[in-house]
Amino acid sequence: MKVNTIQFLANASHMMSNVFIPIFARSLGASFFEVGLIAAFFSFATFVSSFIFGKAADINRLRPIVLVGLLTSALAFFLQIFASDTLTLAAARALVGFCMGTYPAALTVYVYYQKESIGKFSSFGSLGWMAGFLVAGFVGEIKYLFILSSLFYFISFLAALRLKDIEKPSLKVSYFSLETFRKNIATYLSVFIRHSGAAAVWAILPLYLAFLGASSMWIGLIYAINPFLQFLIMRRLDRFRNEWLIKWGFIMSGVAFFGYFISPNYVFIIPGMVFVAFGWSFLFVGASQLLMERSAEKATAAGILNSVIAASNIVGAILGGLMLQFYGYRETMVFAVICSIAGVIIFKILDRPSLHLAV
Repeated sequence: MKVNTIQFLANASHMMSNVFIPIFARSLGASFFEVGLIAAFFSFATFVSSFIFGKAADINRLRPIVLVGLLTSALAFFLQIFASDTLTLAAARALVGFCMGTYPAALTVYVYYQKESIGKFSSFGSLGWMAGFLVAGFVGEIKYLFILSSLFYFISFLAALRLKDIEKPSLKVSYFSLETFRKNIATYLSVFIRHSGAAAVWAILPLYLAFLGASSMWIGLIYAINPFLQFLIMRRLDRFRNEWLIKWGFIMSGVAFFGYFISPNYVFIIPGMVFVAFGWSFLFVGASQLLMERSAEKATAAGILNSVIAASNIVGAILGGLMLQFYGYRETMVFAVICSIAGVIIFKILDRPSLHLAV
């Protein structure tokens, strides 16, 4: 139960300050392209950190990595209140991204070795997203949200102090080995392509919702629909085949982004949020469980998945900013649909279970 509390608080913390970052960046004078770059700095730092500390979690004890990650994240989120222009906001977001990337792989593997449900654990992350979106919608003021985010992370650190060290297999892991990535290339590459399209949407979605007439409260409420449904869905996915979950995750994501494309006003975004909730729940739980089952270096596999998501956030954020700058909102949604279709095709072509090490 303690790990679920940590997952909930940490994800709530992240989302309550993240949702209004594009609007805050614009208020500091950032162009649409610079909004994308700020998101890209955050994601690049997360990419590097997730890879490094995923490897570290296979070599070292899990509990210290979780504790350090949560405590430094609390500090990094608080420091965001001092951002006064585009450059300092970009630097603050990069620091947040690096600190946030230190602990998720270790925490996920901690759950796996405790023989608890990955789906249920992931669902508490989605519940945290929902809480974060709701708090963001009702508070509205970004500086207050930075302080609340820091407080939530500190509380999650206090909860993590009660975690016990667990025994796990001793592995000889090279920081420079890409074997785990190579064996799971179908999952990583397909998720990267789909999530690049999704990240392009998320980078500009608050602006799109405001363009369609949504107030700050409505933006928070609409964002909350997706994680609330994920919380209900993810905890019921353990019995399904992981390959099936991944395939339908791509398909439902494509349907969701098409719904965003045809929406005449912000209310019509809601059905798309329902579909994207099913899509990401299926895809993330399916991919996480598949990687755990197929990989000996489980923390490394989880860390690479987080790095892949972060890398796609970099690409997607930059593309989202560029496409909005030169084309428009709806064209960005079409790009996301195409990425979802490409993801399922690539997964079907490249997935070869015989290449994987059964553990």
